[in-house]
Amino acid sequence: MIHQLFGKYELDAQNAGIDYMLNMAQIDRQDMLTVDMDRIEQVYANIFYNAIKFSTRGCSITVQAQIRDQPNELVIRVTDTGVGISEEDLPHIFERFYKVSKSRSNSGGSGLGLAIAKEIVQYHGGQIWAESRLGQGCSISFSLPIHRI
Repeated sequence: MIHQLFGKYELDAQNAGIDYMLNMAQIDRQDMLTVDMDRIEQVYANIFYNAIKFSTRGCSITVQAQIRDQPNELVIRVTDTGVGISEEDLPHIFERFYKVSKSRSNSGGSGLGLAIAKEIVQYHGGQIWAESRLGQGCSISFSLPIHRI
């Protein structure tokens, strides 16, 4: 799943002049996710295209995937080296129709992408969160529960 999501967007990153890297820890073949793949791809796409939108040529996007044992979950993190998000805007980015002000305001968009991503992730029993500082890029992570067989 992770390689499929990553690979689908390689050309978009290349066309934007963005370095695009995958860093994936060893994942046990005994780990199993039960997800709606189309919806998880929608989550990934919303996060990825935000990273592209707020990065310039020469920036990078790194995708990390790892399993956490407590609780048993897969965590996918998309980190960009773009403009970042201010401390005052960060708590609101997953709200419907919220558009970040200042340096990110001229980017277009409806303010729904991350709110939809949050709803999808929560429906799957996971969580989504962001870490950022203005001028220092952004990391958006989401977790999905795994089942050991």
